[in-house]
Amino acid sequence: MPITPAGGVLAREVQDLAQQNPFLCYSCKRCTSGCPLAAYMDLTPAQVLRSLQLGQDERVLRSKTVWLCANCETCFTHCPQNIDLPRIMDALKTIGQRRGIRPTLPEVAQFYDLALQWMKLTGRVYELGVMGEYNLVRREPLRDAGLGLRMLQTGKLKILPQFGRYVPPKEHREQPVADANRVAYFPGCSLHGTACEFDASAREVSAALGLHLVEPKNWVCCGTGAAHSKSHYLGVLQAMKSLAMIEGSGEERVTVPCAACYSRFKAALYDIRQDTSLRESVDRELGYRYRDRLQVSHILDTFSEQVGPERIAAAVRKPLKGLRVVSYYGCLYTRPAQITGAIHPENPTSMDTILAALGAEVVPWSYKTACCGASLMLTQTDVALGLSQKILDKAKEVEADVVSVACSICHMNLDGRQPQIARAVGREYNLPVMYFTQLMGLAFGLEAKRLALEKHFIDPRPVLAGQGLI
Repeated sequence: MPITPAGGVLAREVQDLAQQNPFLCYSCKRCTSGCPLAAYMDLTPAQVLRSLQLGQDERVLRSKTVWLCANCETCFTHCPQNIDLPRIMDALKTIGQRRGIRPTLPEVAQFYDLALQWMKLTGRVYELGVMGEYNLVRREPLRDAGLGLRMLQTGKLKILPQFGRYVPPKEHREQPVADANRVAYFPGCSLHGTACEFDASAREVSAALGLHLVEPKNWVCCGTGAAHSKSHYLGVLQAMKSLAMIEGSGEERVTVPCAACYSRFKAALYDIRQDTSLRESVDRELGYRYRDRLQVSHILDTFSEQVGPERIAAAVRKPLKGLRVVSYYGCLYTRPAQITGAIHPENPTSMDTILAALGAEVVPWSYKTACCGASLMLTQTDVALGLSQKILDKAKEVEADVVSVACSICHMNLDGRQPQIARAVGREYNLPVMYFTQLMGLAFGLEAKRLALEKHFIDPRPVLAGQGLI
């Protein structure tokens, strides 16, 4: 493999595009030791950086690692040099395609392109359209047909697309009367479809607590992984569109249930605060000067901090006593701490606090923030199934009755794919995976139908009935 002294052209191009310096890496390999996908990569994360330093440009650009990265942010969180390796991976995707190098995992690139096409056409990701077109592009029209049919039957896949459109705010409006219980609510694409249980239960428990959720008009997709994998600027711009509209409407706070949306919003805000020229470019394209007055919170924090455990406990009518629950936060709620502001990115406790206030037995375990595979479940299914299996295995190991989640993608992988995982390993899990908001609703005495429990692939009602909760 040819080596260019003092790093190759690629290393300098990465520095310019990603604003990250590969030469800061001293090969401690903490990124590799924490990476959930390292065993599936042809170059480990540390090897990518070392190869950049040594000028092994072709080796890096033609590696599957660049396209296999799940953007779980573990490497960035662990790096003592604060190297944003996921951003470097995105830059490498962009540079490779600019140079005419075919993606080593073309199915990942195809999935991103389809998501971006729908985002451009409708303003939001049309889940059924993306999944159907992806199968056609891959020449596997019946792939996951059983899964898709079940989701259609339960209303988790919408037949028709939904539309959003960015409308530049004319001016910043102030709310006439400050309302401590009012908060803007950004559902994101999945909560109007595959994660409709999360949406239904979040609205129900908010109403029970006197929290007034206001869904913004015309909101658009946050960009997900597709936008920032194509262009860092596009990723920031797409996320800022909805934030600009929400701020411009006069709202002071916005709560975000989807961990991916939350991550994209926090990352975009972090970037414009760090880079004045980026902020000016985004403002020009938005046709609006973003004032950065909007407080962005994940819905976990809205309930644990704005509402508080005391108020939650006071609303409990049917304590979850005896129900053994593990809290699964996933990757993006806390990582990277530089961006999310998480105090304990590897051991968050907000969901634990809420569940304890509901009377549940919160079971300690070591997989709180493990990666489930995220959107790789569609493009690298075997890899993602393996990651999700580990999480289910650990939950069974500690004898959990329920896995509580706060992420729509995590729920889809652990609940929707659980039968597939069970068939692959030859064991039955029958482990309910529930949104923490559904558990809140049960403890508040809300009817199971209002919490959409019937939409789950693994029916939680037998376990809940056994505990006298329904």
